[in-house]
Amino acid sequence: MMVLGEAGLHELLARALKAAPVLAPVRRGRNSYAFAWIEDPAEVALTYPRTVLPPKQAFLPPNEDLLRFQRLPTPAALPVAPRTPLTVFGIHPCDLAAVNQLDWAMQRRHGVTDPSYSARRTSATIIGIECLPDEYCFCTCVGTAGTREGADLFLTPVDGEHVVEVLTEKGESLIASVTQWRDVQTQEQSAFEQWQQRKLDQATCHLEAALEELPDLLSAGYDSSIWEATAARCYSCGTCTNVCPTCFCFDVSDRLDVAQATGVRRRRYDSCQLLEFALVAGGHNFRGDREDRVRHRWFRKFVYLNREYGRPFCVGCGRCSQACTADIDLVAVLNSVVTETRQETAR
Repeated sequence: MMVLGEAGLHELLARALKAAPVLAPVRRGRNSYAFAWIEDPAEVALTYPRTVLPPKQAFLPPNEDLLRFQRLPTPAALPVAPRTPLTVFGIHPCDLAAVNQLDWAMQRRHGVTDPSYSARRTSATIIGIECLPDEYCFCTCVGTAGTREGADLFLTPVDGEHVVEVLTEKGESLIASVTQWRDVQTQEQSAFEQWQQRKLDQATCHLEAALEELPDLLSAGYDSSIWEATAARCYSCGTCTNVCPTCFCFDVSDRLDVAQATGVRRRRYDSCQLLEFALVAGGHNFRGDREDRVRHRWFRKFVYLNREYGRPFCVGCGRCSQACTADIDLVAVLNSVVTETRQETAR
């Protein structure tokens, strides 16, 4: 490990910018933060609670052209190459865990690799940064608070400077170009360890069930009236899925020019909470009732993909609860179903 002061951190960002486009957290308005493509290291906000949208946009953009095609004069299709390489700076541990989950979903699930996602992900350099939980976080509940996997470098703030963990050869190559750094001193190593413990002490796990219990407990509560009550509050706006760092559902459409000679195939985010999401030819909607869509969101994160992936497909970032226009708290609903299921089982 090594230590970077303000000048060293500025140099690291400057060198990263020189090598590739950099996506980093910046302030938006008074209290909001967002990941944006920066041009100046001074734009970066190091101490942010969470961004409104997750950094998954670097690898899975909200809107993306997949290929361009022509019908005339000769039928042909040409994939649209994504912009690479890139650097993502300032990812919190929960968002690192989310990137790892997306890697599984987009590159390994069912043995299929998404070429656009994979091109960006393979060429990316990721620099993580430590955080402190707030009232919306439940990263310790789902085991993502200490995530380092997926990062090439990881920074922890200690006494106005940053302790740097070098995790990969790519990270080592980037940090090797930085000249303004020094070795970690004994007292800084101690402060680093105390900072890590402080984070764990500050975080409170709000889940009322062990992770391995959730699939069975939720499945037993499939017909709970809690889903109907939650659906009565929900606007079906899709905000929760738009801000989620692990949601990866998308829709694909073709757009033709007026002469119908050329066109583009475009991918964009879709949401299981929207009425049209499960609408199929013939007009049938597999989840036309709002209650079915609301329940599906919890089951998707804590039952279906949980059983397939081996852990919840939720990283505890708290974005959905903070952003919900109806003030629906994901953990509160989860705990209500768990409590009700246990009471029913005990009778």
